[in-house]
Amino acid sequence: MKIAGIIAEYNPFHTGHAYHIQKTRELTGADYIVVVMSGDFVQRGAPALYSKHLRTRMALLGGADLVFELPATHACESAEFFAQSAVGLLDGLGCVDVLSFGSESGDIEPFLQLGAFLATETPEYQNLLKEYLKKGESFPKARSLVLQELLSDTDTDTGTFLQTPNNILGVEYCKALCRRNSPIRPFTVKREGNAYHEESLKEQFPSASAIRALWKSADCKMSDSTVSSCFPPAVSALLSQTFSCPQFLDEEDFSPYLRWLLFSTDKAQLASYQDVTPDFVQRLFHTRGSYESWGQYAALLKTRELTYSRICRMLMHCLLQISDVPPLSYARLLGFRRQASPVLSALKKHSSIPFITKAADASSLLSDESAAVFAKNVEVSNLYESVWCEKYHTPFVHEYQKPLIILP
Repeated sequence: MKIAGIIAEYNPFHTGHAYHIQKTRELTGADYIVVVMSGDFVQRGAPALYSKHLRTRMALLGGADLVFELPATHACESAEFFAQSAVGLLDGLGCVDVLSFGSESGDIEPFLQLGAFLATETPEYQNLLKEYLKKGESFPKARSLVLQELLSDTDTDTGTFLQTPNNILGVEYCKALCRRNSPIRPFTVKREGNAYHEESLKEQFPSASAIRALWKSADCKMSDSTVSSCFPPAVSALLSQTFSCPQFLDEEDFSPYLRWLLFSTDKAQLASYQDVTPDFVQRLFHTRGSYESWGQYAALLKTRELTYSRICRMLMHCLLQISDVPPLSYARLLGFRRQASPVLSALKKHSSIPFITKAADASSLLSDESAAVFAKNVEVSNLYESVWCEKYHTPFVHEYQKPLIILP
């Protein structure tokens, strides 16, 4: 039995994601696909368009066999820590053979080379990185410049290579696997269709960015052929049955809560949240009077040193009240296909971390530290559910009441 792992957000799940799953099966010979998927909040510091439970159903309909949650406390992080947590979860399952990810080139060698190099972080690398950071470069730009300097004699143009989110995450996956000395083998599938940030639907495989832009169109209907073509037929049918026109959450739906937080929380408390520095807190206090909306305020706070995504992550850490969290040491199963039951049997034999199928059972399965992390993420998911219910006037369903999703 061969198992391939995929780390994803599926925000939302579209035809490009289905293609990735299909090609992973075909090219690796995998019998089963295990997905680690961001929960209700995603890596760029925003709420997911849809709840993790709906996106799990979409992923299973689109070809995945099992879906595990990468909780908000670990998903809403920089690429390095996002990858570190997700790879750690896959590695902890003890039965995953391959980690497959999409990339622009489809060539695994540059990822292996850069991942191995960054896994060591030599003194020369660290010193050069500090120099570029002192010059005011953002971390992604500083690291790219360091790698261009130190790896100038290689065949890879690191400056160009590290300009796309897919490649950046791929390198981080390889780095995390290397640091863990994991037996999981990295594998990459060449990305087809729209570029990651492309917001037009010009290709067979649209980007999630293009779909999110389409969703915000005033006249967009789920029955439109332009909409249905973005998704595999089963996923399109699910969305059409669920919504007549696109319904979703984005960061602007949380704007009132963030404004309230900025005017009700003292500096010491804000500075205690993950990745939030005292200097950033000072800027929050100096600028909060200019707050209009989430996006407007994040753009106002952006500097050469701080990227828009990092600012959104810091704001989200404040909103969700996420302080330093320990490494992820459990796996919560959100859904699976019955035909994948052999994988569940393998997990019971080989997993080095507890895996949870029912939220209410977590406290009895986890250490006190892990149980606290789990409880925090239940709280975060309940906030997401509350905002959705307020926006669309639906009944509130507590996270503990949401069942495991099981498909044939």
